[in-house]
Amino acid sequence: MAETSIEQRLLVLESIEAIRELRCRYHELVNEDQGPRLHELFAPDATIAYGGRPEVHGRVAIRDFFATFPVQHARQFVHNHVVHTDGRTGRGYSYLDGRPVKDGKSWYVVGRFDDEYVRLDGAWLFQRVVLTVHYMIEPGQGWDAHLPRQVPAQGQR
Repeated sequence: MAETSIEQRLLVLESIEAIRELRCRYHELVNEDQGPRLHELFAPDATIAYGGRPEVHGRVAIRDFFATFPVQHARQFVHNHVVHTDGRTGRGYSYLDGRPVKDGKSWYVVGRFDDEYVRLDGAWLFQRVVLTVHYMIEPGQGWDAHLPRQVPAQGQR
């Protein structure tokens, strides 16, 4: 097996950090009430699929999606962001712990983001984001009925 050069290893490590910053920037925009700007973090031909809704293709359609998506009234926190990249493209996932307001009620939402990333003109952007909601409950409700979570078979994400 050929040894990877120090330059390639550095490129991968710098890319992982930049991708993690991209995911953090997404949630920073949400938490700072800048949800309508989320489309800026996506490649021109990106795709999103959120919580079982139909897929949305292209940055303009993604902008329109976020203009009405309830992310405008939420606080979100991500955990366990795992990233794999070759320095040009990448894949990763992270777990969501969210606090949206929907229909005037507070909710807890737990889910997972599965992402694909692309480097364009030196900047990392989302190429595809899939949000799988594990459960969404009102405060005071238990989540015991939602555990253990039924995980889809490999390749079905």
